[in-house]
Amino acid sequence: MVYSLIKSIVVAAVCTISTTAWAGETFDRIMSSNKMTVGVAPWNGFVAKNPSSGEFEGLIVDDIAMLSELTGIEIELINTTWSGLIAGLQAGKWDVIMTGMGATPERSKAVAFTDGWGFLSPLALVGTDSPFQTSEDLNQEGNKITVVSGTSAHRLAARVFDKAEVASYSDTGAAVLEVMQGQAAAYIGDSISNTKRAEERSELRALEFDPSVIEWNSLNHAVRYDDPELLVFLNTYIHTMQLRGWYVELAERWGMPASLATGPN
Repeated sequence: MVYSLIKSIVVAAVCTISTTAWAGETFDRIMSSNKMTVGVAPWNGFVAKNPSSGEFEGLIVDDIAMLSELTGIEIELINTTWSGLIAGLQAGKWDVIMTGMGATPERSKAVAFTDGWGFLSPLALVGTDSPFQTSEDLNQEGNKITVVSGTSAHRLAARVFDKAEVASYSDTGAAVLEVMQGQAAAYIGDSISNTKRAEERSELRALEFDPSVIEWNSLNHAVRYDDPELLVFLNTYIHTMQLRGWYVELAERWGMPASLATGPN
């Protein structure tokens, strides 16, 4: 759904604005101008440009539209890369990052994160005809478990699978293809992406981990540390919409698991 209050703009480059000039003034500027800029990066189902309309769409886009509708603030989406999100925020190219970035201790050295509005957990993909029914079944000598290097799924697999071989890949496609071709017993990724893959490919099915071994990750917005008022503003919106069941509705709308909104509860 495209909301009229959102002005979606894709730009290849934007002017660098001094962070110092904005220090402590971002929230006042947003309230007085009724305009806010948001840095986003492509993520299928969350933030994606419709090739036909040229407009952004996805779960996060709908959430931003609701924030705009409730507050009357005109929100401009500025497209960038995942690697450029934090640098762009620090340089003042946008006021907020709202693209599903997960809060981590490493990233928190550079930006201040809101409370989590969504949650991810690891999920295994196995072949449709695979005999494996539980994550414990996968932990056998001779089994190959694929992951993307450096992800939370990689960390989990290395901890949980002490008998099976854990093979890391730099590319998700290559890691999933190993399972589809019967060269690996399972691919471990995040619950949202793997749920979609299982729905889209008849040769794959999802296999959940035992709750006792799952590591959850949150989805958050981010602001500069010198914008505490803006952080409070965004957290108020998140808490209100969680109580209203908004994120459950969004998960259903975009065909995502209910755990996106509920987390480990």
